[in-house]
Amino acid sequence: MVSATKLEGGYCFHSKNSPLDQPEGVKIHLYRLGIEQREHDALKSFACAGEGSPSLLDTIILSQWENFAQKGQLGYDVTTCELKVIEGQRDFVIQMNDKWNSFSLKKYDKFGHPFGCLKPNSARSYEELLLCIAEGENNEPEVVPSITPPNNGVLLIANAYPVEYGHIFLVPNATNQLSSFWDKRMFGLITKIASEVNSAAFRVFFDDGTSIVPKHMFFQACYFANPLPVESSSTVALYDGATRSGICVSEIVDYPLKALVFTSTNVNALVDVVSEACLALHENNTVHSLMMSNNGRNVFLFPQVKNLVTGCCLSAWECCGYFVYHTKVDFDRAS
Repeated sequence: MVSATKLEGGYCFHSKNSPLDQPEGVKIHLYRLGIEQREHDALKSFACAGEGSPSLLDTIILSQWENFAQKGQLGYDVTTCELKVIEGQRDFVIQMNDKWNSFSLKKYDKFGHPFGCLKPNSARSYEELLLCIAEGENNEPEVVPSITPPNNGVLLIANAYPVEYGHIFLVPNATNQLSSFWDKRMFGLITKIASEVNSAAFRVFFDDGTSIVPKHMFFQACYFANPLPVESSSTVALYDGATRSGICVSEIVDYPLKALVFTSTNVNALVDVVSEACLALHENNTVHSLMMSNNGRNVFLFPQVKNLVTGCCLSAWECCGYFVYHTKVDFDRAS
């Protein structure tokens, strides 16, 4: 299980007077990324407290999520859900959870509007809004308390019905989104966030073709203590451009789904290639999902075909080999 680390230092996040209760509009803590000192745009976090210690951003996210949970805002304690590994060639993981709600983001449609227009009132609560992250201008990352989220930010929203520990939505501020499907700038920021978190347990997911929040691009992320089954699968190299373009492309073999793996420490190369692939699939009406791991260095892309009977497709974590069962009978029968 992944655990939170107590937040030390001068960052006071859980004050008696919530930063959201401001008469002039919704306020939230802002984490500004530092200007990465990198060669050839290499992904690297400079926000670590020390060798082997959690990064500042990782600590803040888990601290905020734990605070949200301690207030009784979660629908259940996901750490108590029963897990089972389907032993075999792939060791798929299944979770028994009769309370999980795949459409939980619908209740957060209030975040699909520009924040300059949002005003706190008795009908709308913003307790699930944990943090905003945006690009910074200083060498070191900084935390700015109680501020209106900037147009170029990504909102971190706690999922009250988590699939795993620390489950959050990452939603680009509506005023800065260039496309309802895919915004390369926002994907680049999401990649930098994954690098800044700097946790082997942190994974980011994206699903195309979802009807949960139409006309708005969003990602999800949560913490998995162990590698997902797809990450342990064998691969065959399709393109090795490590010395030229800084990116390698492989294909997953001996796996139920077709999947490509893009690997790079060059954020611009990774963002460009993955964005082109996702846009091409979208233009061809091919539903797809992706998962980002290894601190933003690996992206798994899953082109899918919708089930002709149900009209549905797999979620990103299902593509990775992690499934949620709603009934004990189905959970026990799974093999």
